[in-house]
Amino acid sequence: MKVGFDYWQVLSHYPDQFKALTRALDLAGHTVYVISAVGHNRAGTVRAEVERLGFDVPVYEVVFDNPKQSPELKLAKCQELGVEVFYDDRDDVCRLLSKHGILAMRVTRKDATTYDLEAERI
Repeated sequence: MKVGFDYWQVLSHYPDQFKALTRALDLAGHTVYVISAVGHNRAGTVRAEVERLGFDVPVYEVVFDNPKQSPELKLAKCQELGVEVFYDDRDDVCRLLSKHGILAMRVTRKDATTYDLEAERI
């Protein structure tokens, strides 16, 4: 199975829990990816942040002009990589992935924000 994780508000805010989960998945023979949508100003920064937290997984950034593009960009990358399960903090991402046959797991943000577009770091 191939499993994807968003970075911001997911791995970034729950590193211990997701480190344990990614290790268990890896030990069980599953493939794990980080797929993060970022604005142009943050492009090229996610890999270092993921590694700093102690994750050793492939990192893919999809770069948006507007945060509204995040669901479609993540869907395209998930389809390209064959991701079957994805963890994200945005409902719009989870709804779109689910619509396309990817089990999408919604992670509640620690700051309790609910507006998807305001959760993005641009």
